[in-house]
Amino acid sequence: MIDLTQPLLITGAEGFVGSHLVEYFQARGYTNLHGTAFRSIDGLKQKLGEDKAWQIDLENDEAVQEMVGKIKPSAVIHLAARPSVNESYDNAWLVLKTNAHLQLVMLEALRHQAPQARLLSIGSAQEYGMIAPEYLGKPLNEHTPFNPTNAYAVSKLTAEHLAQAYHLSYGLDVIHVRPFNQIGPGQLPEFAVPSFAQQIVRIERGEQTSLKVGNLSAIRDFTDVRDAASAYELLLQDGVSGEPYNLGSGQGVSMQAVLDGLLELTSAEVKVEVDPSRLRPADIPHFVADNSKIKELGWEPKNSLKQTLTDILAYERRLADQQSGQS
Repeated sequence: MIDLTQPLLITGAEGFVGSHLVEYFQARGYTNLHGTAFRSIDGLKQKLGEDKAWQIDLENDEAVQEMVGKIKPSAVIHLAARPSVNESYDNAWLVLKTNAHLQLVMLEALRHQAPQARLLSIGSAQEYGMIAPEYLGKPLNEHTPFNPTNAYAVSKLTAEHLAQAYHLSYGLDVIHVRPFNQIGPGQLPEFAVPSFAQQIVRIERGEQTSLKVGNLSAIRDFTDVRDAASAYELLLQDGVSGEPYNLGSGQGVSMQAVLDGLLELTSAEVKVEVDPSRLRPADIPHFVADNSKIKELGWEPKNSLKQTLTDILAYERRLADQQSGQS
């Protein structure tokens, strides 16, 4: 059982998932919460306090060793990464190098400075990649063979193998989670769903004439980031050390259905156009989690897709209003 008063470190705490995790854990009563950010930490200082917000390059081994040595965390949620599949097509080496290095540096720091800490290693469902014909159209469980199709997926698979190696060789307490698509308010528009929402808002405001999309036939598994936060806490509390866990809703939804759900929330007339630049070199047609393993721990998603899409669109409208007020 994780002690709410013991230090919990979240790397990448000002990112999309990290910011929601900070809010979630604070609401849950965690009183010794630390977070890292690569750039500005002013917002993180306001949330966590001056002594618990760390501005740090997590690829700097000496700096990470020093930070972990000072915090002595009981648990770490290692979110920091280059998170974009699309970026990995354009800059494969940077994504692969950075994500593998971030994992290795943290594992080394824990090995030397906090060997009893529990590490929640964040992978990706992208690790499964291009599904073999016998698995196509079926939910993917933790034993589905890996067949990654991009450097981001390879970087996350490398991170998982590194975590397992340190668990087996040094006895580190490591749990690896493979999240499927996570969505919610505050996600960057380089991802499909917030891009749809942002474009709808621009059309509502007369700033854009059509909505650009990629492949709408792909089936994906969407989890609200706020439901993911509760899953991460549960894995810290009850996950089995050395084990991987899928994190997904278990429900497949086409990108077309997601777009239709957003369009139902606007009165604007929206013309949809396929943008070839948004099509990936290798797009997986069906990507849905078998989430029975994490559900056995007691996790259930609470937010409906409709509610999540409503919240995303409301966030993008507020953001547009704020930006227009500042201009």
